[in-house]
Amino acid sequence: MMLDNAGFENEKITGREPAQRRDKPAEPLYDREVPLTGTSGGHGLLHDWLDGEVDAMRASEVEGKSKIELWTRINAESEMLRRRVTPVGVQQRIMASLPETPGTTTWWKQVTPVSAIAIAVALLAVGALIIQAVR
Repeated sequence: MMLDNAGFENEKITGREPAQRRDKPAEPLYDREVPLTGTSGGHGLLHDWLDGEVDAMRASEVEGKSKIELWTRINAESEMLRRRVTPVGVQQRIMASLPETPGTTTWWKQVTPVSAIAIAVALLAVGALIIQAVR
């Protein structure tokens, strides 16, 4: 058997006086997971350069030439990929393969003559069973 005392002491309650509730010490509340101190360290100048606030020469002196070259290549490749477009022929083939209005395909357009005959026979059989059950 499990007993939940909800923070009350385990004493016999007589009905006249309520048991005293034990208060837990309050835990300190934090509004930030990561403190803001120490963020202006070594990578601050690199971020400033990426934001356009510092020139490349000063950033390469502090951060190192390899980091500046890497981010220069990344920026150049990103700009190239932003300007890339789908060729017209591929775009036209994609658009031609899409249905005219999505979601409006009707089920009776997909029924073959053989399946239509099978559905008719099944409906006749169900109708005959209903007639026999009514008699």
